[in-house]
Amino acid sequence: MKNKFIIVLTFLPFICLAQDYKRNIFDYENLKLDTISVCDEDVLQILEKSFIALEENNSKNAVKIAKQEFDKDQNCPEIFEVYGYSLFRSGEWFEGIEIVEKGIEKFGSNPNLIRRRIQMSLEMAQLGTGQKHIDGNSVYKANSIKYGEEQFKTENFQSALNDLEYLVKIYDRNEEKFYIAKINQVLENYETSNKIFKALLDDEEYRDNAIFNIAENYINLKRFDDAESELNTLLESYPKEGALFEKLAEIYELKNNRKKAEEFNRKSMFYRNVPSFTNLDYSDENFDLLKFFGEYDNKANAKLKKLNKIAKSGNQEYTIDVCLMILSIHANHGNGVEEKATEILKKIGKPCLEKVHLLFQSDVSTCAITNLSDIMATVKDEDSWELLKAYLPYIAHMPMTLIPPAVPEKMIKFDEDRGIKEILIVVKELLNADSQSDELFGGFGQYAYYLPLKDVNKSKLKRIATELNYSDEEFKLLEDNIK
Repeated sequence: MKNKFIIVLTFLPFICLAQDYKRNIFDYENLKLDTISVCDEDVLQILEKSFIALEENNSKNAVKIAKQEFDKDQNCPEIFEVYGYSLFRSGEWFEGIEIVEKGIEKFGSNPNLIRRRIQMSLEMAQLGTGQKHIDGNSVYKANSIKYGEEQFKTENFQSALNDLEYLVKIYDRNEEKFYIAKINQVLENYETSNKIFKALLDDEEYRDNAIFNIAENYINLKRFDDAESELNTLLESYPKEGALFEKLAEIYELKNNRKKAEEFNRKSMFYRNVPSFTNLDYSDENFDLLKFFGEYDNKANAKLKKLNKIAKSGNQEYTIDVCLMILSIHANHGNGVEEKATEILKKIGKPCLEKVHLLFQSDVSTCAITNLSDIMATVKDEDSWELLKAYLPYIAHMPMTLIPPAVPEKMIKFDEDRGIKEILIVVKELLNADSQSDELFGGFGQYAYYLPLKDVNKSKLKRIATELNYSDEEFKLLEDNIK
């Protein structure tokens, strides 16, 4: 479990002589809700294509699809929601919000439009004036929005808060209550925030996060003993959660107890970097081991010597855990240590697969995914195959900031015919999409599909493509991409 309790709503002061940003305030209770205007099924299916394009990090195409419907039909709220959100996701924040707000003006207090407006407000509040998230990438543009940073964030948080309070009054849902509490925390209304969080303690879905945030509010109110008590309650259920130890370290720093703060900081660092499903518990010895393998230095030979000694110790479970820790922390790329850990796990085989699968499904680097895929392709277990198969389509729409993992190559290594078939199933759809798209950087990582196909016998490739009903034109596009 990684950072289970952290929900980030940043709010940083920034002095800036700039104009104030103002959001529209809607009197939702006096806006008549239009329950008559609905989209027909054909329109909804077209709008769904916009959402698919957004999931594929192609906001330009999403805007194009939604705008075509918006230009010819403005008789249902979904058109305003999808077009506005597509603009927003493409970086056109203010244009997107304007469209959604026009939908509210036309259709009244429509909950879907209000929730979409809240989502936009929160993203603007968190990112501020110099950053946007576009197609999976963080785009930084200093002073691109001519408003003061602090006032801009506050205004958007307040807009989201107003909308959420209306939804709670009408629908009384705990999801909205949680965000109201969180926004009040960000706005430094700690007592109000805690009152709402405490009302959520009976809801199993929100209980743990509520306790964590109550502790955080107590820290800000300088009620350190109360904060520690809340965190200790959580530690009973999550003894390996690094975020909890980090907060305890913060408390002891504020208490000027540096010895305890250092102890908790070490535990936080350990549990943030060591996969929770391993049997590696915190100890001075295990912390030093993590630190040794986690340092970015030129001690590759010493690390390899240490790793070989562990592998020869006869303690298979310990060896598996150390190797997975090395792959997880990704601090030894290019020095042979990660490659050695991968080779050790390949030799161990099936006994390591359960934990390999767990790490594969966690938030690790794409390089780690490649190494884990190599282990899975070598051991050849059907559960591994299903995980690789499920991961395969995701590569096509990775943001440019990520180097795509060699999952296609490893699938061919696992089983050449089945691997080629699964790759061609994914690629067939991409070939048709790319032929209709003018997106400059669309499908940046798609070369990962084509690269391993270069070494495939052409007659075999043609046979499998024919079985998958590739047209001559599609196969020609495939060959062009493989060259």
